[in-house]
Amino acid sequence: MRMISETLKEIAGYEAKIASLQKKVESDRRKELASLHKKVGFDKRADLIACLMELENKKPSRVSYSKAGKTRAKRTRITDSLRADIIKAVKKGEKGVEVAARFGVSIPTLHNIKKAAGLVKARS
Repeated sequence: MRMISETLKEIAGYEAKIASLQKKVESDRRKELASLHKKVGFDKRADLIACLMELENKKPSRVSYSKAGKTRAKRTRITDSLRADIIKAVKKGEKGVEVAARFGVSIPTLHNIKKAAGLVKARS
């Protein structure tokens, strides 16, 4: 029958080996990730990141759209007629998100229009 101390020493040896293997895997993974963009046909890591972010329909951080071949959307000009149409839709009871999407304005802009028209209750 084995002594408990021998078993514990064997376990400690295996744990040390596991820790060593984990460090090696982390090191190898970093090296592989550092050159991943070249393996999949991109010149820069930022280009790969932008492409991956585009797949997720998210804006990549710190990547210029003009460099990625994209252009920014033009700002919606808020005219009096647009403002009147938005107010009319809100008064009909349409949801704010739907109104904002339909008229191409942001939620904060929609809120500002509603506030100016007196359609927002003041906090008490």
